[in-house]
Amino acid sequence: MVKNLTAVCVCWCALASMSLGAQRAPDRTAIRKTTTVPALLTYPLFFHNQPVRIRGELSGTDGQTPWYLSADNRQVMVMPSRKTGTSAALPAPGQEKLTDITGYFLDVGRLEQGDPRATQDLGELSERLVHKPWPGPGELLVLVAERTVTAERLPAPSVRALALDPDRYVGQEVSVVGRFRGRNLFGDLPDAPGISRWDFVLSSADGAIWVAGRRPKGDNFDLNVEQRVDTGRWLEVRGTVRLDRGLVRIDALDIRGAQAPPPSNDADLTVQLPDKGPPPEAIFSAPTQDETDVATTAPVRIQFSRDLDPKTIKGQVSVGYFGPAPQGASATPPTSTTTYDEGRRVMEIRFATPPEPFRTIQVKLMPGITGTDGQPLKPYTLTFTTGR
Repeated sequence: MVKNLTAVCVCWCALASMSLGAQRAPDRTAIRKTTTVPALLTYPLFFHNQPVRIRGELSGTDGQTPWYLSADNRQVMVMPSRKTGTSAALPAPGQEKLTDITGYFLDVGRLEQGDPRATQDLGELSERLVHKPWPGPGELLVLVAERTVTAERLPAPSVRALALDPDRYVGQEVSVVGRFRGRNLFGDLPDAPGISRWDFVLSSADGAIWVAGRRPKGDNFDLNVEQRVDTGRWLEVRGTVRLDRGLVRIDALDIRGAQAPPPSNDADLTVQLPDKGPPPEAIFSAPTQDETDVATTAPVRIQFSRDLDPKTIKGQVSVGYFGPAPQGASATPPTSTTTYDEGRRVMEIRFATPPEPFRTIQVKLMPGITGTDGQPLKPYTLTFTTGR
């Protein structure tokens, strides 16, 4: 980590502790994510309990729930938020049309029945659709609608437009402007395309997409996908839109520096989350699970679904070689240090000396790690193989 950035973080934390006391107040806000129905269904753990914006065909039966939002031959159940009610959240029968929904997404089985979000409606829905009082993880996925509006025609292609309605642009050559976010250093997206070590995320407002095929380098800039210090740069990317496994990406033909656009006037980009939540879980890693040809100098980053208590991390992270050692290779695990970024809920593991090439490395997180409310982290293991 860059030294002056560390110093700024230390100073901020000192000021925070003076005003908040010894224990840091957990941040219960989140940036809404613009995504698609297939992405919700493919990565339910990543989007669980997250505010989202979705576009699709909304249909249902008057006076009954659930309704369904459909896109790309996939559909997700929709229920109105208690804040809005059915009449405010869902259109009348016969008026179904392309609709934009803002709300939040729940994998209901990951909630306990006593959770504030676990309403009686969800219990009744489980009885009716899953045939048991409460579903297991993955058995009941629900989009809770807080606002629905008729979808407006999207203007010129943008990062948000591609994230919201990628089917309209797949196979087309487009040019968009966004902020460079490195190799998903801020956990904007649930998975990586795994095309090359130069893949990076481009974001704007509440939308984010992947860029692949070109190193983020041009006139007067050469950006490192592993360094957060480079993530303030705005880029214009020209290329062809692709959609794979729910991930929207541009196969880049050209990358140039760009000016930052005017600030978004969308007032509800930042959303307040409920105070109580489920046990924290690992939702994204770089390298990704079972990735090969990982640079020996690359750090390991793991993002979590909820805030962790930093005091519980020490001694609960195991890093070592996995499997039999090749002849002549070291059996001693590589020395590493672990840090945790509370603001981004990201753990970073850096090696004091690079691990050996072509070795499988395993990272284990133990259940002694807890969230800020004492909920134990679900055990997690990440395995990847280094390259040359």
